Amino acid sequence: MSFRSIGTVVNFADSETMELLALWKESVSEVDINKHAHASSYIHDEYSHYIVLHDPLDMEFSKKKDEWNKRFCGDTCASVCKLVKHDNNKLYFKGLIAANNSSVYGIMPYTSFDHQEATFPKPDMEILKKTVFEEVVPKVKGKNILDIGCGLGAGTVELAQKHPSSKVTGIDLLEGTIRQCRETAAIFGIDNVEYEATSAYDMDFESNKFDAVTCFFTLHHLDDITKALAEVGRVLDHNGKVYAVEPLDHHHGVKREEEHWIELFEDAGFTAKAKQISKSVFIEGELKK
Repeated sequence: MSFRSIGTVVNFADSETMELLALWKESVSEVDINKHAHASSYIHDEYSHYIVLHDPLDMEFSKKKDEWNKRFCGDTCASVCKLVKHDNNKLYFKGLIAANNSSVYGIMPYTSFDHQEATFPKPDMEILKKTVFEEVVPKVKGKNILDIGCGLGAGTVELAQKHPSSKVTGIDLLEGTIRQCRETAAIFGIDNVEYEATSAYDMDFESNKFDAVTCFFTLHHLDDITKALAEVGRVLDHNGKVYAVEPLDHHHGVKREEEHWIELFEDAGFTAKAKQISKSVFIEGELKK
């Protein structure tokens, strides 16, 4: 690019974690403004969202995701982001689709988001997750909560915020996503959450450690759901509960209804009940006595 850089992106995004691009819309990245400029000159109290012009991603997605290639992997890249906060010459944006150390060339208010009469359709999964979290997160009870398949940590952060007296642990497989989770929690100042990179099939925790386990839109991604649920049963306290949510109209090879999920939980040693929330199924499970 021939533009002059005004700042640099700081996060834990790389080619591996950026394959989970949809999750980065919910993650927070830092933009360090250069010393010759002032962060306050780019932000305005009346605007919540901004267009951030930055380096494109140095990668290429599969043909199935060619629209992502067009948007984020060409000669230029612009993210529409929500400003989370600013601190001296540091700006924090949610939804910045940029890798670590990317140069930033411009920041301008995205005024349409703040127009009272403007309407913007959201992706179905984003709407579904919001609906589910509003209903399910308050139901989760426990001093030690484990969130399996935390991705970039948005759900884990919400659990920690809604349950400030609990200790919440989020796990996922990639170390890069876990580093980003920790950064996001630090940005929001959340101190009752921690993250570990570990497999759902063989978690690095002692038995009976957690009195609540959550799995939000995670289990249908796994090749061996029964094995993962058995491991959940190992780390769950005998009087604890597991709270799982799975989509009904989105699957990876096997379409499952409520009764199929109940059967999977029972085969793994749980008693379970299920109910439909919008286009998803919510399963509550307890270890068989």
